[in-house]
Amino acid sequence: MPVPSFSLAEKFSLLAGSLSPDFFLNKTRPMLYRKFKEPEKVHAAVLGEVSRYAKLIKPLSLFFTPSPLLKIRIKGMELVPFGTAAGFDKDAEALLPLSYFFGFLEPGTVTVMPRAGNPEPRVYSDDNNFAVFNAQGFPSKGLGHFKANLAYYRKHKGKKPVFANICGLPVPAIDDAFDQIETLVKELRGLVDGFVWDPVSPNTASLKLLRTAEVFEKTASLLKRQAGNKLKLVKMWPYEQNEKAFFMKLLHSFIDNGGDGVVAVNTKQVKRSAVPAAEWGYASAGLSGKPLKSYRIRSVKAIRDEFRDIVIVATGGIFDGDDAYETFKAGANMLEGFTPYVFYGVGLVRQLEKKVEARLKSDGIDLETLQSKWE
Repeated sequence: MPVPSFSLAEKFSLLAGSLSPDFFLNKTRPMLYRKFKEPEKVHAAVLGEVSRYAKLIKPLSLFFTPSPLLKIRIKGMELVPFGTAAGFDKDAEALLPLSYFFGFLEPGTVTVMPRAGNPEPRVYSDDNNFAVFNAQGFPSKGLGHFKANLAYYRKHKGKKPVFANICGLPVPAIDDAFDQIETLVKELRGLVDGFVWDPVSPNTASLKLLRTAEVFEKTASLLKRQAGNKLKLVKMWPYEQNEKAFFMKLLHSFIDNGGDGVVAVNTKQVKRSAVPAAEWGYASAGLSGKPLKSYRIRSVKAIRDEFRDIVIVATGGIFDGDDAYETFKAGANMLEGFTPYVFYGVGLVRQLEKKVEARLKSDGIDLETLQSKWE
């Protein structure tokens, strides 16, 4: 079925919404839902539209010029540490226009072979609680499509760092996961600045087989061998207090064997009863958005206490600038998001940056100096 085209008025609403988070929330977003009905279709339509009009969108980058106070260095890269989280651009189809707004990009999750994922509908937006529930099951157009889009980004002078979110599936055996990861890294390492390995997606049951110290150790060693000096991160789940020791054990296995850091936290698995949808065809779902705030802050603080010099990318419901600043103070090097931008549009990133800048000025410090105090 062809995707309905955007009228001139709808295109103007998208443009205005990209500059004003409040306009996006109150005007653009309701328009998109009236037109496309389902959250996943809304997201795909918007990504397609911004990709088609990347050249026209580029002048908006003039409104997204961050303060020098926000610039940091990670493994030789200078960047502004506000980026997209995995899932926002699953197949790397909108890298160029997104780079006009964000300081770094995390496309994916990409798998070697194309995957349809679970049957739709598989995403529900809880507008009352600024949360999203999903049971997508790792849909991916595959490595070939992903790599071609990365090559397009580089060919057209895309300069913002890209960290590819990757996964190998342990089917039929765990060794298949390692083979897939190795293939992904070899094929993509010339086009990206780093990798994020995701063994914790709550909607793919086979990934549970990867959550052992042995697998984390072997994957870190594989990444170190194949990715060299590229940034090597692992994505971790929102743990409960009784899971902390196991969480840290796995993270130690990754860091101690060549990993550089962590993305915390992923979506949280919840039961069907927690999904406030009248109809939901799955026994569970992955929860993202504002309800993850306490998990994110707790994880960032605990990880920074345990590891003084690793890279921490914080994600999970960062909707306002004060929360962003407190997350940096808790120990995060970089922040990324998906759900906040689903509700408020890409203009939210500038709002976050401006508030963090104001807090830095008030404290008489820049972000890089603030982060140097952890070491």
